Amino acid sequence: MSDAGWYTCVVNNRYGQIQQSAWIEVLTEESVGRAPSDNYSLFVALTIALGVCAAIVTIAICWQRRRPPKRRPLVLKENSLYFEPFNLPVDPQWEINRIQ
Repeated sequence: MSDAGWYTCVVNNRYGQIQQSAWIEVLTEESVGRAPSDNYSLFVALTIALGVCAAIVTIAICWQRRRPPKRRPLVLKENSLYFEPFNLPVDPQWEINRIQ
């Protein structure tokens, strides 16, 4: 475009003068509205990926909490024999009758 080029900003006050120049390129409406910038696309992609990862972690944690714990029989070793918990005698002072 014809407006593209070097532009200079000059500031004066009682303490002195300062100036800064920059190359300015004028864009048309078509070039501005054509496509989103690469940074925006990357931001959207990373946000979606982070959301998916958070959802997977949340589902995994919930799934682990829902599963019942593995039940292992209590095994006591006495004289090289193994007893399962229901084969042990009932302690009437602390337990109710197991048959009921």
